[in-house]
Amino acid sequence: MNRKSILFIAIFAVLLTTGWMPSIAQAQEANAEQITKDTSDKTGTNPVNFQRDLRFYNEYSWLNTDGDGNQNVSTMEYRQPILDGAWQFRTRIRYSFIEADLNDDGSNDIDESGIGDTDFRLLKQPWFWGANAATIALEVFLNTATEDALGTGTTALGPQVFYARFFGKNPIPFYSGGGLFAPGLQYRFSVHEDEGRADTDQIVIDLNFLALSEDKTRWLFANPQIVSDQENDADFAFIDVEFGWMMAKWYPNLKGQSFYIRPTFTIGADRPTDYGIELGYKFVGW
Repeated sequence: MNRKSILFIAIFAVLLTTGWMPSIAQAQEANAEQITKDTSDKTGTNPVNFQRDLRFYNEYSWLNTDGDGNQNVSTMEYRQPILDGAWQFRTRIRYSFIEADLNDDGSNDIDESGIGDTDFRLLKQPWFWGANAATIALEVFLNTATEDALGTGTTALGPQVFYARFFGKNPIPFYSGGGLFAPGLQYRFSVHEDEGRADTDQIVIDLNFLALSEDKTRWLFANPQIVSDQENDADFAFIDVEFGWMMAKWYPNLKGQSFYIRPTFTIGADRPTDYGIELGYKFVGW
């Protein structure tokens, strides 16, 4: 499957399955700056709404190997506005285990657990015009994995650019309270590699779609991500669909807290996984 096919299938599948294809054309525009600076939004779904934010999530994935293989990654993520809210700092720390039978011979060729790679990002408060916003970011990937199988073996940089278009209303059933479309483009390249490890040289396209319920207590978030790995001549795409709920809907004392479930599907002959499931918790703006 070539790169153009991967890109087309990923975009078309998400637009079709989430109903965004007609919705983008029919949605009512919203004021991007007003929505982005609305601190009453505790869903954690607006990537440029800078509030203090703590998240814990766990993803279990079935690997694309000749034999059986699975991986579990537990992540702690923290976000903090800095410099009077002009920038946001985000860091992610991971603990992983992986078991994989690479040759389908009934034995585990890989059986490792430990700390995975860590990353942090600086994201700028966006520039606004009407219902639109744009911003830049720099992500740093640190070679902190305790075992080779749990990380890339490289320290890498990832400059990134985002565009976002906000909607006040949309015709999606049960999620008509507005949302956004936010594509992003990132180039990741290594600045140092362990001996024997491959360089990082990737182009990553993120296509983020968000739809909120009228009362802003539920959301549908679709995140297809297309990866073009130039170093390994590999191309694949992840398709994530997240369903989230604010806990205060049932427990008023749990303001700012929410949970979500996110199934993941992967396409492309070079894909590292077949599918997965992620469960997460957020505590925003405490």
